[in-house]
Amino acid sequence: MAACVASILDKRIEDVDVDVASCSSCKVLLRKLEEKANCKIYRIPHEAIVDGVVRSAERYCIVSVCVCVFNNDPCHPDNTWHSVVCEIKEDGKLSLVFDPNRDDQRTKLQQFKAMRHLFIVKANTGS
Repeated sequence: MAACVASILDKRIEDVDVDVASCSSCKVLLRKLEEKANCKIYRIPHEAIVDGVVRSAERYCIVSVCVCVFNNDPCHPDNTWHSVVCEIKEDGKLSLVFDPNRDDQRTKLQQFKAMRHLFIVKANTGS
């Protein structure tokens, strides 16, 4: 997640990365990332932007994708989730542009077994 935030904000990973072990929930992780990266992160359901319900002035977003599906069940609690950066097209469709996992050979968002949340990252302005 930190690598994706750094990519969107055009920052070094060191300027964004936080100790994930100290985060008891996704909410705590997001708050710590916001503090360190001096930004605001908005979490919305993935379906909202794909269905065209939500539009964003931001060109890029982070999508939570399932990279390893346990027992062929996209909702299984033992699945492995990962974050990637996507471009938001004018029609609301998402296009994969950056995957911090350089070993992953997927080039399209549709190649992941499942998606869940979408995160909009906005840099804080002012002092």
